[in-house]
Amino acid sequence: MKQPLINKLDTAWSERIRQYGRCEVCGKTKRLNAHHFYSRSIRVLRWDVDNGFCLCVGCHVFSSNFSAHKTPAEFFEWAIDKRGRSWYNSLKKKKRSFVKYIDKDFDFLMQTLLGD
Repeated sequence: MKQPLINKLDTAWSERIRQYGRCEVCGKTKRLNAHHFYSRSIRVLRWDVDNGFCLCVGCHVFSSNFSAHKTPAEFFEWAIDKRGRSWYNSLKKKKRSFVKYIDKDFDFLMQTLLGD
């Protein structure tokens, strides 16, 4: 898939995740980020909304007490408590699958992000 299409999907995914409107950890409504639970390098989950969390910038990257990037083990445990073991197992199963997107998949993926 060409980089301009990937960039558009990344933007649409981020906007979709941030539509939650508040940090899922602390409830703040300003400076929201979209965070991938599993790395965006895992293409099958890169644009999957189930793989995203809406976090304020502190809970995403800056707080050394609790943040997705600075305390990943704690974030992992928190995420499973919040979304449930079945969510985690489903996402983990999807992660093990393989997908190769091509340019023709762009419209379908974009509709998935914008359609709900």
